[in-house]
Amino acid sequence: MPATLKTCAPLFWSTDLGIDYGAPTLHLRDLLPVVGEESSAFFQHQDGIAIGETLQLIWCPPVSDLNGWSEQPSEIALSQLLRVKISGPAQAPAAPLHAIHHGMQRYAFDVLSCKPLLAALQAQPLDPAAWQLAKIGSAAGTCLSWDELTWCGRAEAAGLTYLVATRPCETYLEMIVEVNEQQIVGLLSVYLSPGGDDYDFGRRVLSGDELRAIKRVLQVAQPLQDCQEAYLAI
Repeated sequence: MPATLKTCAPLFWSTDLGIDYGAPTLHLRDLLPVVGEESSAFFQHQDGIAIGETLQLIWCPPVSDLNGWSEQPSEIALSQLLRVKISGPAQAPAAPLHAIHHGMQRYAFDVLSCKPLLAALQAQPLDPAAWQLAKIGSAAGTCLSWDELTWCGRAEAAGLTYLVATRPCETYLEMIVEVNEQQIVGLLSVYLSPGGDDYDFGRRVLSGDELRAIKRVLQVAQPLQDCQEAYLAI
């Protein structure tokens, strides 16, 4: 997983695959983008997608694609990390009304690789300099992004821990960490705000103020549960 490769999570993936998404059971193999074929997704303008660029995309199953992992945490373990090459704007004759209303753009891309997200995260080498938690300035001084939260939640996914939180000013945070008796290892740090979205990959042991902040979140976070009954067949 190239640390320098730009990473995005599309606002939502195209659903014109000839699949009945209202069926009681969907098969994961039918939903996944296929390596060597073309696929497409809807992006925000601020994602700055450029024709011809290669980037990483996080793919989520349908419920978490629309509502986020916090609403269907079991789908974290089914999410994928793709490497794609943008081929151009995609024709969208049946674009959802909310996509048209918000001026989102649909892009087509060639799928170069597809691997389970959690396995890709765990395979990363330790890198203390991979990323740092964002710092937020205020009238009272500077604090870490994971301090002064308005809400936080947690869920377990294939032996890892998913954390999610909200802050004032429409800021949304996510982390995937390994937790054991000796240490907490961060694998993925996500910072979403009106100013832009940041997805930071890298396996690093938390320490100092970062460790203090995440330990507190682990203690107070509300347990998350799926909002919808299981519908995916593996």
